[in-house]
Amino acid sequence: MAQTKGLYLPQTPAELTAEWLCSVLAHASGGQFNTPLDEPLRIDAIEQQVLGEGQGFLGDLLRLRLQYSQASLPQSSSALPPTLIAKLPKLANRTMGEMLGAYERENMFYLSLAEQLPVATPQLYYAEHDRDAGSEKQLEILQALNNWPTWTHLGISKLGAWVASRKQRRYLLLIEDIVDAKPGDQVAGIESEAARHLLVALARMHAKFWRSDQLKGHFWLLPLNIDGRMKHAVSKRSRPAFERMFPELMNAGLAPWVEQVMASFNDDLTQLCKAPETLLHGDMRLDNVFFRDQGPERVVLFDWQLVRRGPAAYDLAYLLSGSLASDFGSADAMLDIYYTELVANGVDGYSRAELTRDYALGLRVVLGSLVAVDQMQLGNERGRDMIRIWVERLFGRLQSL
Repeated sequence: MAQTKGLYLPQTPAELTAEWLCSVLAHASGGQFNTPLDEPLRIDAIEQQVLGEGQGFLGDLLRLRLQYSQASLPQSSSALPPTLIAKLPKLANRTMGEMLGAYERENMFYLSLAEQLPVATPQLYYAEHDRDAGSEKQLEILQALNNWPTWTHLGISKLGAWVASRKQRRYLLLIEDIVDAKPGDQVAGIESEAARHLLVALARMHAKFWRSDQLKGHFWLLPLNIDGRMKHAVSKRSRPAFERMFPELMNAGLAPWVEQVMASFNDDLTQLCKAPETLLHGDMRLDNVFFRDQGPERVVLFDWQLVRRGPAAYDLAYLLSGSLASDFGSADAMLDIYYTELVANGVDGYSRAELTRDYALGLRVVLGSLVAVDQMQLGNERGRDMIRIWVERLFGRLQSL
């Protein structure tokens, strides 16, 4: 479904009432949930369950179990979802999410591009947010700010955070509850068979949008490097905190890598973005993937808050750096699976050697981004474990280059 104009936009779990959900579902998908003779749909009760604690850093997820009034059900009610997922901004990291444009970006992705993907995503029931005149100019604004002198970038970031913290925009997303698949686990890591299916799905998505005109004309779909110099400034400021978080790894050999990356982050990102452009998930972690045991849609990708356009190797480096055990050794076999599928889906003019080069650059860019981890509230112990394990695994990937 698209948007439902004029409907109040809840911002807390308590505001997701039966009456409000009936209004949404009655209009979803062009009326497919309407009852015969225009009888109003009624929900007798809603059970809420918090999901993904320690997994999602920018958004809060709720599973809503709906008990429909039997009197209001149509003769064929199979289309009515017994459960669905509500996504709201996470209060602790709302300022960061607003600065990144993450909430608007995910809503616009589901409204504009999700149905065009060759990989499964949750079905959209409802997406709405307050409009902001400045957001449609964000490309021009970020281009201008990113080109300001380096010494201004830290001040720009602080000003951006101040402005974002005072915004009162509302956002809400209702999507399908994927009940027939198992969630990935970033802390546990990935098994070889699941890795193969995920790499194939990722390659198909990248191939679909490889140098595609479908990426144009979306104000919310920003280039990966649009704010590279500003990110570099933030990471430089965060470096002391990062080093305090991981003293053992720094002493074990990570320190020279951090030194190199902090000296060349924006240059690495610029070089990486010379590769062909495609659609990037942007947050390609196992916590954002479901796996089915069989069927044509074995992989389901969700959490599109950081979706961008840019070099495919960034998604690949992001995924493998966080998913493969630090003692896995070379990632060449994984890169082979991905590259074979990329070529099989029509990509040409991009060599296996270029993929290896860009993957190495992608690892450096991911490390540079993770140096700024102190900017996020990591939540419970699992969130902190996830970051620690990610940095350990990333260090292993860098050592195996």
